[in-house]
Formats: sequence, structure tokens, C-alpha cells
Amino acid sequence: MSRKTSHAALNASGVASSTRKVVTRSPGHTVRAIHLPHLQQAVIEADSSLERDFVYVALAFAQLKTITHQPFQLELGAGRYTPDFLVQFKDGSKVVVEVKPMSKLDGFAEKLAQAEAKLASHSIKLIVAHDKMLRRDSRAQRAQQIRRYAKGRYPDSEQELVLGALRCVAAGLPIQVILGLGVQKATLLHMVSHQQLQVCPDLDIGDDAIVRLPTMYNEEGCHAIRFANWLNA
Repeated sequence: MSRKTSHAALNASGVASSTRKVVTRSPGHTVRAIHLPHLQQAVIEADSSLERDFVYVALAFAQLKTITHQPFQLELGAGRYTPDFLVQFKDGSKVVVEVKPMSKLDGFAEKLAQAEAKLASHSIKLIVAHDKMLRRDSRAQRAQQIRRYAKGRYPDSEQELVLGALRCVAAGLPIQVILGLGVQKATLLHMVSHQQLQVCPDLDIGDDAIVRLPTMYNEEGCHAIRFANWLNA
């Protein structure tokens, strides 16, 4: 299977400028298309189940704005490098993410080191997201569960109850406390999937788990730095 995809090169300001390249897939290769109309119009492609898991986990970070698959190419001493994802955040910051099984990282170390240095010169951080990070303690499974509630409509009255309860509680509230107000858990998960609520980095959605408003998420640093810490927490 072959498809045409847009790549880009980093210019001096760190902004991606488009070039065109044809990417050829083997006949047995499956590309997963992830549709997120509530977040962005462009479909996100994932070349593996691990890349899919990264996208679903990243979606639970409420300050995320867009995810672009294979955004550009870098010419490095170790060869040409195409990152897996460019993630942009609501404050304008961004990170490049390489998704790899931990078992394959050693053979890729030199290229990643060169890519990290080149991206840093454009004030862009490189994050390596591996399977141990994304799938530990069923984190990716919970991310997929949250994702299922992105579709559908849930009572506005329940959503207002949740927002009202959390507006004055910077530390957030346990899910069971919010459920006690007469709110369905499905409504809460829908709000998480639509970035109205922030859950903890391990994506715990049990009744004792804490949820809070993204505006109450006041850790230091730009969104890109906070995302890197959150992803690797």
C-alpha cells in the first residue's frame, strides 16, 4: 500500500515548512486512522498499536492542542530521521515524540541523540515514549476506555454540576464524591475525553481517583515541559 503524506523541514525559527514525499508501505502493513473531530479536523495516523496507544494516552493531557504524524524530516549525520509525532499545546509550545518499544532503543540511540540536539537548537524537546511507559499498570487500556466516551451527548445539567463542584477546589475531588451529586460516571469520562477535566498521569479512573479542572493544573513550566513530566510520571 502506498500513500502520499506531507513532511516538513524545520526552518531557522523552528516552524515546520512543507515539502512533499511519497511514503510506501508494505502490503501487509496496517495504518490506523484515528478520528478526533472534537480536537482537530486532521486524521491522526498510527503505524503500530504502540503509536495508537501513545495517541490515546496523550489525549488525556488536557492542554494538548494537535497531534501530527510524521511531521517533517531531519538530515542528520546518522542519516535521515522522520519523527513519529509533533505534539502542539495550547500555550504554543511543542514537543517531538518518538514512539519505540524499549527493546529497540539501543540500536537507535545515536540517531535519537543527534535528533535531540538538532531539535533543541530550535527550542523543541524530543521525548521517547516506549512501551514500558505507555502500557505500565494498564495505562494504555484506561486511555482507550476514556477515548470511547468521546462520542455521544451527555446531560448539560450534569456537566454543569461537575464544573461547579470543581471551580473552587484546586486540588480536585474524588470521582466518588462527584458521583454522589447525581452525575453519571460516563459523563465524567466524556468530559475527560473532551479536555474539560484533568486526571492524574496514570489515568486512574477508579472511584477514589482525583479529577480537577485543567485551569487548576498549576505546576511550573510551559505545557510542553509539563507534558513530558506527565507522560513519564
